[in-house]
Amino acid sequence: MTPRPIRPAALAATALLALSACSAATSGSPGAAGDDAPEPVRGGTLRYALQADPQCIDPRQGGLTVSLVVTRSVVDSLVDQDPDTGEIQPWLAESWEVNDDATEFTYHLRDDVTFSDGEPLTAELVRANLDSTVALGAQAGLPAQYLTGYEETRVVDEHTATVVFSAPNSQFLQASSSMSLGLLSSASLEKSPEELCAGDYAASGPFVLESFTPGSSAVVTRREGYDWAPARAEHTGEAYLDRIEFSVVPEASVRTGSLQSGQVDAIGDVPPHDVEQLESQGFTAATRPNPGNSGGLLVNATRPGLDDPAVRAALQRSINRRTIADTLFFGVVEPATSVLSDATPGWADQSGALAYDPDAAAAALDAAGWVPGGDGVREKDGRRLTLTAAWNPAIGTAEQTLELVQQQLREVGVDLTLRRITPTELADVLSTRDYDLFYNSQVRPDPDVLWGLFSPDNPTNRHGGDDEDLARVLDEQRTTTDPDVRWPLVATAQERILADGFALPIVESVAVVGAAPGVHGIGWEASSKPVFYDIWIEQEQG
Repeated sequence: MTPRPIRPAALAATALLALSACSAATSGSPGAAGDDAPEPVRGGTLRYALQADPQCIDPRQGGLTVSLVVTRSVVDSLVDQDPDTGEIQPWLAESWEVNDDATEFTYHLRDDVTFSDGEPLTAELVRANLDSTVALGAQAGLPAQYLTGYEETRVVDEHTATVVFSAPNSQFLQASSSMSLGLLSSASLEKSPEELCAGDYAASGPFVLESFTPGSSAVVTRREGYDWAPARAEHTGEAYLDRIEFSVVPEASVRTGSLQSGQVDAIGDVPPHDVEQLESQGFTAATRPNPGNSGGLLVNATRPGLDDPAVRAALQRSINRRTIADTLFFGVVEPATSVLSDATPGWADQSGALAYDPDAAAAALDAAGWVPGGDGVREKDGRRLTLTAAWNPAIGTAEQTLELVQQQLREVGVDLTLRRITPTELADVLSTRDYDLFYNSQVRPDPDVLWGLFSPDNPTNRHGGDDEDLARVLDEQRTTTDPDVRWPLVATAQERILADGFALPIVESVAVVGAAPGVHGIGWEASSKPVFYDIWIEQEQG
């Protein structure tokens, strides 16, 4: 159970040898590697198919992956996180300091940044953004967790802001690199939450939102005069593309077909079974492991059956993760080895706790009084061991994964039914824990993702159970920025979450973007969202 530090993307790519043809794409610019690569050119429109409806494109309220893919092209953050090393680097802030107990974060801002409505970047604007985010309350979703214990932002001078917390909050520096805490203009902050979700705001990014039609499309255009990209960017100045047209294409086969037929230039969430075919046809499949929590089932420990620790422990041993990975993901995705993805800083190998052992699972259920009924489904005190699993509809392989889990659980006497929900139901289902089991993954390049999902001190945790030791270590890992101190605490948290049965990790999560041969410069930011700033299109496709 050795905790692992930040893993460079180059090392992460070694787990994806089945995609050897796109290894260069993983690390930087698909289609542009080598001495004979053409020089970037400006102009053109990129047509990009999203796998789901973004629903809301306010960076504070819109937490879906597809929402953040769109908003990252429009919204900048105080700092950036290097996708290869995990190092925090300058962006809108040139430098920063964190006090010894991680309760104060002081940012020194650039003096040349403006928003698309003309407003300059100031410390007062930083204060207004954070105050406004806190005021959103539960509507803010992820950033509300990042701002736990927020007291104030002190305006030290025009370009210096100090963010103050009532308790240590070491994860905040990384959080300030996220899209969810990206900055909007002062006039934008006066808009209603509904107006902001509709994209009625100004930000400081390399593109400007032209239109957003929920369920259908979004269009962004290049912003003139942009010249403050982070260090990970491959060029300076304005973006190469004139325009990006995002369309919503939920059906995976239709997305792939649209790319192959030239109706779009790039697609998100390429199905694993299409990767080899696309590459053989000259398309790029750019991949990057997703940091955060692994793809798997969140467990509501307050529900009948699942309120029995023996049942939760048995479920952990009843899932054959290797079979699922090999059957559905064709070598693109590996079995989960912890509740954290192995691309996450602080990951610790918990493979032993996830070993497939149906005999041990059956014996544990027998010992706990769950005995097979006439149809093989276990019963106890007249109650059948029937559970329901829902899933995030934006995860294209979730239903197929659960169908295999359903078969495997039936072998040990557990009856699993599947419940399809709509994208509009997602937030409410999660926030109210309206599920027995819920298949999801949450992307964040920081192990504090565990605090939001599993801390008993967080009233919106996903399991509803109690574990004082888990609460303690998840709180304590927020008190230090020293990896030598923090990573062992994170390792203990992973161990406790699995021992409690609050999560059933199944597979790793990987981002895969498909692109036409003439599309170049696809890169990644730290949370495995594609970066459009460096993308360019060959002239004949422009």
